[in-house]
Amino acid sequence: MSSKKVSSRSWSLATRLTTWYTVASLLLAVFTMGSLYWWLAAYLTQREDRVLIERVQVLRAILRDRPQAILELRQEVDLNSPIHRRDDVQVYVRLLDEHGQPSLTTEGMDALLPPRAFTLVVPVDSQPSHVTDVQSLEGTSYRALAARASVGGSGEKTWLVQAARDREHHKLLLANYRRGLLMMLAITVIACPLVAYFLARRGLQPVREISDTARHIGSATLSARIEAAGYPVELGTLADTFNAMLDRLEDSFRRISQFSADIAHELRTPIHNLRGEAEVTLSRARSIDEYKEALTSCLEETVRLSDLIGRLLFLARAENPGTQLERENVNLTEELAAVREYYANAASEAGVALSTAAGGDVVVAVDRGLLRGAIANLVANSLTHTPPGGSITLAAQVDDGHARIEVCDTGTGIPTQDLPRVFDRFYRADRSRSSQPGNMGLGLAIVKGIVTLHGGQTAIESEVGKGTRVTLTFPMSARPQDRESRRAGPSDMMDHGRVVPIPNMTKK
Repeated sequence: MSSKKVSSRSWSLATRLTTWYTVASLLLAVFTMGSLYWWLAAYLTQREDRVLIERVQVLRAILRDRPQAILELRQEVDLNSPIHRRDDVQVYVRLLDEHGQPSLTTEGMDALLPPRAFTLVVPVDSQPSHVTDVQSLEGTSYRALAARASVGGSGEKTWLVQAARDREHHKLLLANYRRGLLMMLAITVIACPLVAYFLARRGLQPVREISDTARHIGSATLSARIEAAGYPVELGTLADTFNAMLDRLEDSFRRISQFSADIAHELRTPIHNLRGEAEVTLSRARSIDEYKEALTSCLEETVRLSDLIGRLLFLARAENPGTQLERENVNLTEELAAVREYYANAASEAGVALSTAAGGDVVVAVDRGLLRGAIANLVANSLTHTPPGGSITLAAQVDDGHARIEVCDTGTGIPTQDLPRVFDRFYRADRSRSSQPGNMGLGLAIVKGIVTLHGGQTAIESEVGKGTRVTLTFPMSARPQDRESRRAGPSDMMDHGRVVPIPNMTKK
């Protein structure tokens, strides 16, 4: 494959719209002009035919009712009769007797249209509607009609009536009309692209404004927004969507910036401790016991770092929509009992009553290890903030097609202003505990990550001095997967197993 890539840009939207407008306008103009031309030609032909039919009908009536009225017949046939002229166009008439001999003929007709030129003859009992085109001896086009006429009331004798009308005036009128249409079409061909381009540029002005706004947005100008007022509905919707995207980006950028600052802060303390221990230890010669004590202190700090990194790794991968879980049918009542049993001694030492209040068996397809980790984080958090004499209750129930787990305590509670952020990473509502070992502000963030992985939701209610209620909601529609067909699941997120803060429910 060649290293050079030829990049080609498609036509701009303005060019496309201009082309489409122009083509559509030209097609409409051609169709309209063609229709008008066809209508005019048909109208002129019908008018010519009507004149011929009227002439033949009048002559038929005279021959049938007044065959002896030669003067009246001559007036109808006579070239100088004003009734024969319509729009300065000559009408020629010829009467042939029963022997086919001309009886009366308009002057000059024999030189132009001999009797044999009329090949189609309408019978006596038929309406004279079969008008045809014929050519004169000079090559001129005529509309012609020939019909049999009964002479007298008996019908024993019939004459032939031949009538013709010159079409040159018709052709001249249509030729002038065609020239006018072609001139209008030429003007349309020139004007349409110009008008179309102007309309396209005018219509795309909001798009250019949106593009200009987007072009100038950077990490320092994420607060910029598009003023959608006055835009068309479609572009107004686009602007609103773009503004909503900017809101999400600004919020995500703010969270990332805060997250980066929090990580730097959390990593700095154990790293500084490690460095200080090493510098102090190496400042002078020490005994074996002193070196062991220094190494033990360094090991504790590395464990803290490893735990922090493991938690952050889980949170990062929990947000990946491609992560799959090792689901199995889990009885929530039994899981809550296992967590209660694991924390029974810690609760007893803290003087807190730990109990379960499951109303019956609640079975849902979840990852058992991650579920235990979420519940354990909530119980550990409640134990930390519940004073002696308080209580913690674990409950599970089915509600509207969802499995709900509730962890309620009678602890110190959380201020109202802190509730919206308690699931954020590194956020601590109780700042006085921020320096305590293991209190990294990641517990509730991990709980939310686990529930989100299962397609569930988290909710929290709290009142200062009365306690806190955390609710985990899991969909009941999920089904366990075939273990052999599973791809990398949450266990692959950990180093040598689950580094997520999930306690081993085996008693130590």
